[in-house]
Amino acid sequence: MINTKDIISEYSLRAAHAEKDIGTYTALSNRYSLIRLAVFILSIPLLYFVIKTNIVVFGLFLVGLISLFVWAVIKQQKYDKLLSEKNALFDINENEIASIKHHNNSYYDGADYEIPNHHYTSDLDIFGPHSIFGLINRSRTYYGNQYLKSVFLEKPTRAILLERQEAIAELERETDYRQDVAVKLYNLEGLENYNVAASINAQMEMDLSFGEGRIINTYRKLLPLIWIAIIALYFINYGLANTLASFLFIGNLLLTGNFTKKISEVQGRLSNTSNSLKSYLDVLSILFEKKWSSKLLVRHSEKFENSKSEMPLKSLSELSKIINQLDYRLNLLVAIVGNGLFLWDLGIIAKLAKWKKNNSGKIEKIFQHIGFIEAMSSLATWAYNHPNYCYPSITTKYMQIDASDLEHPLIPKSQNVENNFTLDHKDEVVIITGSNMSGKSTLLRTIGLNMILGYTGTKVAASEITYPIVSIVTYMRIKDALEENVSTFKAELNRISMILSVLEEKDDAFILIDEMLRGTNSKDKLNGSIGITKKLLASNAYTMIATHDIKLAEMGNDDSRIANYYFDIDYKDGDLVFDYKVKSGICENFNASFLLGQLGIETDV
Repeated sequence: MINTKDIISEYSLRAAHAEKDIGTYTALSNRYSLIRLAVFILSIPLLYFVIKTNIVVFGLFLVGLISLFVWAVIKQQKYDKLLSEKNALFDINENEIASIKHHNNSYYDGADYEIPNHHYTSDLDIFGPHSIFGLINRSRTYYGNQYLKSVFLEKPTRAILLERQEAIAELERETDYRQDVAVKLYNLEGLENYNVAASINAQMEMDLSFGEGRIINTYRKLLPLIWIAIIALYFINYGLANTLASFLFIGNLLLTGNFTKKISEVQGRLSNTSNSLKSYLDVLSILFEKKWSSKLLVRHSEKFENSKSEMPLKSLSELSKIINQLDYRLNLLVAIVGNGLFLWDLGIIAKLAKWKKNNSGKIEKIFQHIGFIEAMSSLATWAYNHPNYCYPSITTKYMQIDASDLEHPLIPKSQNVENNFTLDHKDEVVIITGSNMSGKSTLLRTIGLNMILGYTGTKVAASEITYPIVSIVTYMRIKDALEENVSTFKAELNRISMILSVLEEKDDAFILIDEMLRGTNSKDKLNGSIGITKKLLASNAYTMIATHDIKLAEMGNDDSRIANYYFDIDYKDGDLVFDYKVKSGICENFNASFLLGQLGIETDV
């Protein structure tokens, strides 16, 4: 059976192969760079000597030098691209090793996605530094990050979740494919909040009608024939042909000059898009090659008409080519010759206007599909990196949780303590008692976070687990907000109010509460906690409560709907020992007095 060490060894081997290729391609790139330089340096003296021999020889020699230079440029560009991809592949595999060993991930952590007062995202560390999104994400694009964000926020139906599990399990087996996609998009770093599709659509809103005039377009299309006629006239009447050619050339430059400002505006707005499009084109070239069997992956791939790869690849390829051709005008020689002979700029604007007409509103689907594959690959990579984790079984029973070897997915393996936990249907309220730092809060977060993680469709941190799809609401990290005149107690009241609203709206709520009403005195805290617990019992919702209040836990002595669990501590060699194992019952050992005593503070009354 594959274990985590095997996964790390595989990534190390992939990184080593990439590193070897980096050395090879660096040497080849340098070689062709030197050839380019040598050709450039030697061409001037060589041409000087050759021109003295024969004009025909000079011409052939010049063509040869240009061809050699262009060949060297093409070769260097080829190996530079391969070098860039191998560097990306090396980084990707090193990142996977760091992610498994140290929970470090170089991809975007979703810090901008945190929603104030959300039902669970802050308490369960969904977004931001040291979050589950930040650990799982392998998306570079806007839609990749957005799709991954959405699966952490939306409660799926059972049918949708099972389809996701099937798709992620299939992608989990395709490490080469996932890394190929990641390599092609790797250099798009920092664009997680840049919607390139929306940007292109916005840019396409600019006025291109000046390139669509019937008279100008007809004249532009006749220009090749006109030039052929002038060339033919050259052999009959050289002087007249020369005069006509001069007038035509200058006239075309003047005609183009009338639109220079508009063309420059179009070129300036689109130029920056060209570079990022190259990465998308590269990934599209492999995106549709794979034949899928899972329903969700098949359905997403079949959204595109015609052949599975031709339409999106052709559409973006045409746009990239048009933008590149428009950029040629930045070369003075191309601008003068191209516009003087064939109205180059206006021709490209006409192509762009035609592309806009044929593709308006369509390209967003292409980028959405790329993002979908990125997000699903992120979840599949998480599943692949954790061979000892499992895909959860989803029950329709409200409420049942049955977990074996349950861990907190954000705690490194070396620090994690596995727990078995069962929440039976009859246990509407589970009260967990224990001393400080014993594991009460961690258990609540472990259960809540694993449930949300499972709703994305990927593996969860357990060897086996069964639970239903429910509406999770947490009450854990309550903070004051002095700038808003909100005290801790008022913030707690706001959270309680939100929970009560959820109970009125949802019939499948699952509430996780860590030490409620900590912002008030001990008497009101206990009375209020008992009152809230009774309210929760009356709602028939399911709740887990972590608390220090033994009196609250003792409610279970008189109500069979309340189950008690606890975390114990022990003292060894004058120090506290935690086993972090959840047990059935009420805690009897607490550590506050012991810890204060170590500071020299007497707590006996």
